Amino acid sequence: MQRDSNLYIYRQLYTQLKEDILAFKYNSHEKLPSKRVMSKHKDISINSVKAAYEQLLAEGYIYTQERKGYYIEPIDKLIIENDKQPSLETYHEHTATEFEYSFSHMSTDISEFPVDTWTKMMKQVFQNYDHYLSSIPEVKGPMELRQSIAKLISYQRGIHCHPEQIVIGSGTNALLTKLIELMTKNITIAVEDPGYSRFRTLLEQTRIHMEPIALDRKGISLEGIKDIQPNAVIVTPSHQFPIGTIMPVSRRIDLLNWASKTHSYIIEDDYDSEFKYETDNIPSLFSFEKNESVIYLGTFSKTLMPSIRMSYMILPTKLVRQFELQNQNTIPDYSMLNALTLNLMIKEGHYEKYIKKMHQLYGKKRENLIAHLSMAFGEHIQIKDTQAGLHFIIEVNSPYSYEEIETRAKEQKLELYTINRFKVKALQKNNGPKILIIGFSKIEQNHIPEAVQRLKSVLIE
Repeated sequence: MQRDSNLYIYRQLYTQLKEDILAFKYNSHEKLPSKRVMSKHKDISINSVKAAYEQLLAEGYIYTQERKGYYIEPIDKLIIENDKQPSLETYHEHTATEFEYSFSHMSTDISEFPVDTWTKMMKQVFQNYDHYLSSIPEVKGPMELRQSIAKLISYQRGIHCHPEQIVIGSGTNALLTKLIELMTKNITIAVEDPGYSRFRTLLEQTRIHMEPIALDRKGISLEGIKDIQPNAVIVTPSHQFPIGTIMPVSRRIDLLNWASKTHSYIIEDDYDSEFKYETDNIPSLFSFEKNESVIYLGTFSKTLMPSIRMSYMILPTKLVRQFELQNQNTIPDYSMLNALTLNLMIKEGHYEKYIKKMHQLYGKKRENLIAHLSMAFGEHIQIKDTQAGLHFIIEVNSPYSYEEIETRAKEQKLELYTINRFKVKALQKNNGPKILIIGFSKIEQNHIPEAVQRLKSVLIE
């Protein structure tokens, strides 16, 4: 035994014996030396031998007979097919590109996140909610958080619901998966085109028949929906993603009437409604609801940060009991610690205070970015600003194709997304303006001038 090794003596003996057994240096049922004999032979303590034998016994390499000793367990040789042993050298691990500037629509600015307050609330959870933390989480989420969310959305979004209707999840994709499980098989779900690509991917993975519906100036085309007559349609009425259209009340009523007449569902993804500039917030589609045809998806990913993984779904009352029965043996995927911490943040007013602060910060970034874009691009650019959310659309006269723009942006270490990320079928045209999604949440104020110049070099220089 190597006494200067970092491994314990018993681990060295255990490893040596295991390797010898697997190399068939011992016969099946062959008796091992007694602990005393082995300790003398290896010049180690009996306790070390005992520990090594007990580990081999626990893993099934040896067995014991009372008052007789330890014996080798019969073990067949493991079949190894050489042609099925891939080398890691054939795989190339995907590494994220390091960007110097970001126009991403997916990120948030966490520079002002109230870390001290969040930590303080988390400590309170450990002190006062140990009965929650030491148990399997409730399938719909802790009642305290659902009550806080019900109050919050009542005056923020005009939504009146019972806490029992609210389901907490680790993200809108996870909640949409649960929702699909409630629906009958062989359904058709319509989606906006362009729209949220992750929802489309999820529908494809769950083998749901998906139908893309084009947009018009009021949002998703009602005529397109009527032509297909889906069982459900996913929409972003308060700030269409990614184009930014705010669905007017006329289209909302028409959409609700269609759902009522056809007994279909409208799945409202209200992903960034907290941020509306220069006017009041747009009421949710759910707030118009009278016939239990709208299912609401909300998230804290945009207001706090994506990594907290905290979203919620509001079900029509007729689906609540069905959800509870179908998920009664399900272990939820959300973090109970984060859920209870978020509840205290909302309950004690810290959440709304933070939102107001970020609303001002994002508003200034947006104005600054629009001013620099207008100045840098001049007549080459059209800014489609709907004064809502954390991104807007620009149309730029560029000689480059969408694929070339994406490549050039990466070369410039600029995180940038074109409309093709959100289209069901990518646009191939090289003529005419190029449509880009410009997020402003992650970029720092003092970086805006340089980021805009780098964007200009990508698109027209």
